Amino acid sequence: MDLSNEMQKETKEKNKDNNPKQAKKELFTELDKLRNKINSSRNELNKTNDQKESWFRKRDSLLSAIRKNIAQIKENRKKRDSLTKNVKCLKEKRNKLNEETGEKISELKRLKDELKNLAKKSKIKDPRRIKRDIDTIEIKLETEVMPFEKEKELLKKLKLLKKFLGEASAIINALDKIKKLNSQIDVCRKNTNEAHNEIQKLARQSQELHENIIKDSKETDKIKLSRDEAFKNFADFEKKFNAINNQLKEKLSRMNEVRNKINQFKLEEDEKRKLKDSILIKTKEREIEEKIKTGKKITTEDFLVFQETIKNEDIS
Repeated sequence: MDLSNEMQKETKEKNKDNNPKQAKKELFTELDKLRNKINSSRNELNKTNDQKESWFRKRDSLLSAIRKNIAQIKENRKKRDSLTKNVKCLKEKRNKLNEETGEKISELKRLKDELKNLAKKSKIKDPRRIKRDIDTIEIKLETEVMPFEKEKELLKKLKLLKKFLGEASAIINALDKIKKLNSQIDVCRKNTNEAHNEIQKLARQSQELHENIIKDSKETDKIKLSRDEAFKNFADFEKKFNAINNQLKEKLSRMNEVRNKINQFKLEEDEKRKLKDSILIKTKEREIEEKIKTGKKITTEDFLVFQETIKNEDIS
């Protein structure tokens, strides 16, 4: 099959050589076809290049979005971890406060039980009132002028009240300790509540950051899929672009070959025409010389044809 095609090709080439006009016509026909194909290839090449660059720009845009998301994820993780650390410290503080509060409540309970026992043993029901009465009598004795008998009576009452107050000192001490413990417990509970509220606040912020991290991570995965698709399309169009470009180069190369052949035909035709004109001039020269020798009349037409032939030869 290959041998047959080769023989047909050789036969075709020989026919071209035997028929220059036909060969030249075929070359011009091929040149026109090549021009059309080249224009078409250039248009397709430009279109493919636009598509290739469009996917390249899209891929770059997606890469930028991925980098931005990753940076945001890292920043949110850093903030979340810091909040988690703070929450841990606050929980430890809250636990210590709860433990301290529990200890104080146990101590308060013990003191109240002790106070009950003291109150059962003592006849004095309200030692604080006795202290207030003592203060009132002392102020009155220091600031008021009164009869001796009244003063004596107040001094006797003051002595008796102080005796009762001495007997109730244990109860008073217990009451003071209870009051102090109640105040300390209130402070502990307040601090515990503040720590708990801060923990809740930071925990909400940490949860929001965690949810944003998950959301951004999922979004980043989606963008990565789009990026991979964009890169694949870019690679496909780049491959297509290179294929079209190579074909275009082959067509341009072939067009140069055809032009060279056409130019060769023109050179050969010019040489043939020059040769023909040269022969014609010599023929005319001989004809005119023959007429001069034989005495024949040289016509104006002879001179005009001879001059025109020489003129064409000079132009060439």
